[in-house]
Amino acid sequence: MIASNERPALCAACGDCCRTRPGLEDPARFLAAPDPAAEVARALASGDWVLARVAGVRCLRPATVVERVTGRAHEGAETAPCVFLGEPGCRLPFADRPRMCRELEPWANGDCRPLWDLPDAARAWAPWQSILLPEKT
Repeated sequence: MIASNERPALCAACGDCCRTRPGLEDPARFLAAPDPAAEVARALASGDWVLARVAGVRCLRPATVVERVTGRAHEGAETAPCVFLGEPGCRLPFADRPRMCRELEPWANGDCRPLWDLPDAARAWAPWQSILLPEKT
């Protein structure tokens, strides 16, 4: 379990990450389910999650409010907030947030440090592409 590194005062002043680029999730969340592919399918069907491409690898992350409406992931720079962002901040309990969000170390002036970043996410998801894009039979 990752200890909470929340800094509400710092984040409220900036909030750039939550407003423009939701963090990627670790596949471990889905691999812990009895049927990981079904768990991924449920997450995607909810509209709260999308498949994002990182270095050619598909990864799961929360949708933005625009992606939830359109039903598809925006490839490239996003300018809409995460679906889980509410007025006081993230609506998810700390332990339920995507790994990239939990491991972002907030610093003043928006100079935050990602302890688990895009390359880490791509490496983590690379062996699990089959649960993201199951083959049609």
